[in-house]
Amino acid sequence: MTDVLIIGGGQAGSMAAINLRKQKYEGSISIITEEANYPYQRPPLSKGFLTGTTKTEALFFKSEEYYEKNKINVHLKNRATKLDTKKQEVTLEDRTKIKYEKLVITTGSKLNKITSKEDKKIIYLNSVSKAIELKKQLKESESIGVIGAGFIGLEVAATAKKMGLKTTVFEAEKRIMQRSASKEIADFLKSYHEKMGVGFKLNTTAKKIEPTDKGVSIHLSDGNDTNPDFVVIGVGVQAESTIAKDAGIECNNGILVDKSCLTSDPNVYAAGDCSSYYFSRYDTRQRLESVQNAIDQAAVVSSSIMGEPIAYDSVPWFWSDQYDLKFQIAGLSHETDLIVIRGNKEESKFSVCHFKENKLTAVECVNDQKTFMLGKKLIEAKSDITPEAMENTQTNLKDWR
Repeated sequence: MTDVLIIGGGQAGSMAAINLRKQKYEGSISIITEEANYPYQRPPLSKGFLTGTTKTEALFFKSEEYYEKNKINVHLKNRATKLDTKKQEVTLEDRTKIKYEKLVITTGSKLNKITSKEDKKIIYLNSVSKAIELKKQLKESESIGVIGAGFIGLEVAATAKKMGLKTTVFEAEKRIMQRSASKEIADFLKSYHEKMGVGFKLNTTAKKIEPTDKGVSIHLSDGNDTNPDFVVIGVGVQAESTIAKDAGIECNNGILVDKSCLTSDPNVYAAGDCSSYYFSRYDTRQRLESVQNAIDQAAVVSSSIMGEPIAYDSVPWFWSDQYDLKFQIAGLSHETDLIVIRGNKEESKFSVCHFKENKLTAVECVNDQKTFMLGKKLIEAKSDITPEAMENTQTNLKDWR
């Protein structure tokens, strides 16, 4: 029996446990994770970890001693296979059954896979062990194929190119970053990558991927074959909500939660990539895949369990590092009806500002930290800043806060 049982050892799960102890929660806490490692950060796996600027030990949120000292029981290399909400019981893969008072589901997301074969030359980057294998391949290889031109694919491509590999990105859509960035940003980033020597094949899918003695054979939808030394695949994810759905908890593109991150079951919370939350600010239900979302929702969950509920009303934000570019997004840009450009694309320092019904809803910034920070605050404050003022680089945005 445990008072708070957490399924998932990622950002949201670990932070929920850490927050509870910071808030002087005295009940028992257990975390179930499939990983062989204690909870660690995932964003650096496609960024600084590959280049060596982020060391392995820096990935971990807390040490093993921390969990022991704070009496947080971490079940490593174990998977929750069944949830019985009536019995308030979770069954693990090793058939252990754990009863709970409160359950927190932070199972994250699962990869969309386009291959059935497992091979060291075919890498899906979703764990530290895969990142270690990728580092090895980058050092030993001369060419790489990247399937999927989202954040992870482009970050890997940038690192590979900087390390001197022949780099080609294959994307099924007509442009890169179809789901994650505006056309203005996508066009700029594609041009920048091409200037660095990265090749792109858009509107092209990989029909078949097979390891060979010399590398990997990729048969493309245009009828051509390509043979890089290895391939990294990043074609998106979907919510890992199976255990909740099977237990009868309401799900739709994620586990549905209210403003306190409570699910349709009164004793079960959900947070992070696996949860679908209603953002009143944007009048939409959204499932976000971001560190900020996981951290903020973990704080909501721990406060709710402590009997001090807080509503999640944060402005979503995301970031990506590619070459010497820092790309940052604040807000959600869906259904934008007007955009303005602030800054100078030629100097690789600019922002795309999104408006809906004359309200600033999002900013996408390239090497423009000031506009990102102030834009985020303007969105939070629901400022009446005008598109004209946002476009004028001489405008002091602080005056509109």
